[in-house]
Amino acid sequence: MNNYFELRITINPDIEDIVSDICFSNFDCEGVVLAEETYKDLVMTATTQGTLRVFLTDLKNNPAEVLQTERALLKERGFTDEELGSWEITVDEKENQDWSKKWKEKWTVTHVTNKIAVVPSWINYEPHKDEIVITLDPGCAFGTGTHQTTQLCMKAMEKYLKPGDKMADIGTGSGILAILAMKLGAKSAYGCDNDETVIDVCRKNSEINGISVYPPLEGGSKSSISGWGKKEALHKYPKSHVQLAKNLRNNSTEAEKLLWNYLRKSNLDGIKFRRQQPIDKYVVDFMAPQQKIIIELDDGQHNEEKNIENDRIRDEFLVNAGYRVIRLWNNDVFNNINGVLDYILSVVNDPTPKSKISTLPQGEGAPHVQFELNTADKVNEQYDFVCANILHNVLTEIMGDLKNLMKDNGKLVLSGILDEKKQVVLDAVEKQNLKIIEHIPQDQWIAFVVEK
Repeated sequence: MNNYFELRITINPDIEDIVSDICFSNFDCEGVVLAEETYKDLVMTATTQGTLRVFLTDLKNNPAEVLQTERALLKERGFTDEELGSWEITVDEKENQDWSKKWKEKWTVTHVTNKIAVVPSWINYEPHKDEIVITLDPGCAFGTGTHQTTQLCMKAMEKYLKPGDKMADIGTGSGILAILAMKLGAKSAYGCDNDETVIDVCRKNSEINGISVYPPLEGGSKSSISGWGKKEALHKYPKSHVQLAKNLRNNSTEAEKLLWNYLRKSNLDGIKFRRQQPIDKYVVDFMAPQQKIIIELDDGQHNEEKNIENDRIRDEFLVNAGYRVIRLWNNDVFNNINGVLDYILSVVNDPTPKSKISTLPQGEGAPHVQFELNTADKVNEQYDFVCANILHNVLTEIMGDLKNLMKDNGKLVLSGILDEKKQVVLDAVEKQNLKIIEHIPQDQWIAFVVEK
């Protein structure tokens, strides 16, 4: 096994998450030890504050030069020498004795509150009654629940997030806050980050915690056509399609087999469906001729740009042929078959549909979380509850964008603020006419809960 390098940096422990982010962004970094903090219940029992240990696979960049440049940038943004620490470094090459696990040794169960615990994925933990457990494998992302700024957000969420809320996490890191939102009863959660490497980590952590991810790994068509068709249904089709349809029936996907098992038994008020039915130049998955309903099942390929356009053309043709098209996710068929059947029946019985194309979004069929590479200024949705755990200077710059994400009477948690920097954030809050509901302090950090 190759040797590894252990980088030690002398810093102010209050900014260890910032320095960790710099290391992951600039070095071949496999993990860090954040001050080697050990917790029991809600009390820190041991710490080596002031020294950040970073584990590297290679030294392609000169750590001293990179860190000197990054420290200078932070000073330009308003940090003082005292706030940053000295950033003295040492680098040692060490024999690899399963070094990839070394950074995990001191990370144990973190009890954020009496109700919320964060548990590393490699630890077996028996929760107490009514305790919310978030299982994490942070990978290259941030948000293990041990840092004060993350805990401040979690405490605010426990107090203010309501069941059924639509939540957004700006700068999502490991996805921990979006996952907590779902476990607190949110209808949906959206997490975005400007670091593309963390998105897969977020999705993995959601799956570890049993949270449905949108779009699911199998995906689903995003095709959307509106308007009623005027032509009668077409029944002409090439003779070759008869054999094609037969082949498709004999090689049905698992999702098709499962749904057909329900449709063939007339579980939907006696509605009779055919499977793999040729219609002109197409063969559709399922078709109810009397009701002129078509059901199409979509997998991950339907999320590809080329196939989205192909689906649009196909759906438009079928609509103009007089059919109504229902598009379903494979994942919903596997995980929410009763919801799928109810949804199909609701579409069939809807006397005034607004569109001939109907889709069952996973978030409406079942609660879900979504993660993507994005920034606050490019998000077009509005939310009941928004979290932004970001540096104070960035918060001030994007406060207007964060406000735009909030529904009327929506809540926003602002964290990542050193106590001595709180006034610049308060000024930005006041400028946007947002109302401060609560200040939540922890050590040298503070979070604000505001309302629109």
